[in-house]
Amino acid sequence: RGLEISLDQLKSTQGLLTVEGRQVVLFIPDHGGQIEKALDDPSQGRKFHVADCSTLVDMKAKKRFERYKVTNNLSGQFPIYGTSYATKEELEGNVALNICQNCLKLLNYKQAATGDKGQRLEIVNSFSMGEFFATYSSVFQKLPSKHINDLQEKGYTSDWKEVSRTIREKANYHCASCKVDLNQNKKLLHTHHISGEKGDNSEENLIALCIDCHRKQPYHGHMYVARKDELLLNELRQKQLLSNVSDWSDVIRNADPAILGVVDLCKVAKMPLPVVNHKIRVNDSLTVTLELAWPLENRGVYLGDENILDTSWQIYDLSTALEFFSK
Repeated sequence: RGLEISLDQLKSTQGLLTVEGRQVVLFIPDHGGQIEKALDDPSQGRKFHVADCSTLVDMKAKKRFERYKVTNNLSGQFPIYGTSYATKEELEGNVALNICQNCLKLLNYKQAATGDKGQRLEIVNSFSMGEFFATYSSVFQKLPSKHINDLQEKGYTSDWKEVSRTIREKANYHCASCKVDLNQNKKLLHTHHISGEKGDNSEENLIALCIDCHRKQPYHGHMYVARKDELLLNELRQKQLLSNVSDWSDVIRNADPAILGVVDLCKVAKMPLPVVNHKIRVNDSLTVTLELAWPLENRGVYLGDENILDTSWQIYDLSTALEFFSK
């Protein structure tokens, strides 16, 4: 139902809202005299926030921040209350509030900053909390206690584990999309239902996909992939000569979903094609992998939490990359 927090508890991790290392959502439960309108049409309710956007900056400046509560509930439903102007009756309910468009534009989530107003409205109307949290899962070490992938467990047949193992064995533990060989990392290979129908285990409806290619399938944005697994997959692709980048579609296919807002800005700005997952040596004891890199310019984007300021490279985190490339 949301927790009350003080302003100093809320942090910004690469532009995303966090409390004690966990990604969170900020909302206002008290709708005052607008409660009837919000209960009747949730799109008329107060918007919720996922990023440190201009609206929150304004609310802080006006000393109105204490109205907010924080949650990491993935249901998309928010408890709101208020007192009717007409009847003076106290009302409450759980509704699907809309996300703040300024948050979407700040993150360039699904091209919200580079698209038109109609496109942003479509993102708002189809917004999924689980998909959003999963998109940025590689930025965080902690996830909601109700794991994102647990939301999709229902619907599989009782023999699914055996069916899945058979399909992966027939594929010799190679991803059908990116072709990466996962014989030494079998847990990184999934079995995907092409039609989306989990009860249809016919062979023509099943295909072996690595966890990264799997979550990039339509309606699979809810899938959580840890940063270490994302980095391992891309390292294997590079070793197996499968990660060549010849156009922007290659960049999009290989990049971490958390960085796709930056990729879109770079594409619109007609930047040179970046190298995806480029290793640099920071010092004698530290080598890191940049999500995007322009080696000729010594410029890169990094989602990790190691301190790599002491380097000849210009390194951006997610929030500074979004700000820089939008200009």
